[in-house]
This record gives sequence, C-alpha cells and structure tokens, in this order.
Amino acid sequence: MKPRIAILASGSGTTAEAFIRAGQSGDIDVSVALVIVSREKAGVFQRIKDLNAEFGLDIEAILINHVTHPAAHGEHVGRGEQTGGEEAAILAALLGGSYDLVALMGYMKKVGPNLIQTFGWLPEYTSVFQARMVNTHPGLLPDTKGFHGLQMQEYTLDHHLPYGGQTLHVVSENYDDGPIIAEHKVAVEPGDTPESLFARIQAVEKKYLPGDIENFIKGRMAYMSKEE
Repeated sequence: MKPRIAILASGSGTTAEAFIRAGQSGDIDVSVALVIVSREKAGVFQRIKDLNAEFGLDIEAILINHVTHPAAHGEHVGRGEQTGGEEAAILAALLGGSYDLVALMGYMKKVGPNLIQTFGWLPEYTSVFQARMVNTHPGLLPDTKGFHGLQMQEYTLDHHLPYGGQTLHVVSENYDDGPIIAEHKVAVEPGDTPESLFARIQAVEKKYLPGDIENFIKGRMAYMSKEE
C-alpha cells in the first residue's frame, strides 16, 4: 500500500499539483488523500477538482480557517496564527486519516502547538525521522527564515547573495526553524528580478520536492521499523 500524505495549502496549488502528478506518472510511490486549505478562494480547490477528474482520483479538499472555526470569546489570535478551533479541526482531520506524512505546500499560517506536538519537531527528538510534518520553503535557511514568497528573493538580491533556493525542512514551533531535510541552490543570474529568481526556484521546487518527500518517508519508515 502506498504511503498516504495530507497536504496543507493556501494558494494556487501548483506545487501540490506537481506532487500529485509525480505520483500518477510513477515518479514517486506516494498518494495524496487530503488537502486542507486555509483560503476560501484558493486556486488549489479547482486544481484538485481537475486532477480528480483527469486521473479518477478521490482527493478530498476541505476549507478550515478562522472563518469556518472562529476564535472563541476572549481568545487572542495573532496575525497569521490558527484559532484554537481551526487547529483542533485540522488535528481531527489528520488523525482521522492515518497519514504517513503531513506536507505544507504554500501554507501561509503558523502551525499551532497541538499540531506540532502530534506531528512536528520536538526539542527532545534525536532523529529528524521522529517527526512527520514537513514544509517546503522557497529560500535558503536560515538566511530567509520567516520570509514569504517574493520577500525571500528580494532579500537575496538586496544582500547580493550568490544563491537563492528551495529548502525542505521539518516543521517546528517557530517559523522555518526545524531541521533541514533537503536543500537545492539556485544561482543568482545577472539582471535577476525577484520575480525571475522566484520563477526558477519554483521550477526547482516542483522538480525535486516529490523525490525529496518520498525519500524522507522511506527514511522515516526504516527508522520507525528499527525502533519497534
């Protein structure tokens, strides 16, 4: 049986689509069963609908955010954070599906502490394979920690760094702070704009992310079998 993963996304879903297509083409032996989305009008909904129709899949895409699960009376929710109800709903959906891995692909919210406790990186862990939640970050870490989208490419160009890139890392309590699993550098070219550099980084992400995630899952399964 193929390893099952759940994806958390917020935007157009191009990375999620590339990952799903890699599974359908046989490039990786992993299946996506669930996509949890934080924005009602995110393009990823239509992409999943189209992929389901094209390949005869049954991937469920569900909206869970601060509107579907608003903050409780008196609850303080910082900018970009999940409400308690939102986090609980995501946790319930993930626990109900027996997923081998949770992958953030353009998910624009900070993951709540209960989700980290269940799936993410904890300070007492001694192996990266003890966690089962990863994030793809379109920049090199730690230089672009906490940045989003074009911010990272602007930082790279403004600071005259020789490389941008894409990083796959385990999700921890703080933004972009978990152990790095894989990193792919993209050389800055003369005349680059944030947009042109970002486009090349996104192409690299789509090329390498499926294999990097599959390798992590295989490594984690080998690690867990030794621990049993």
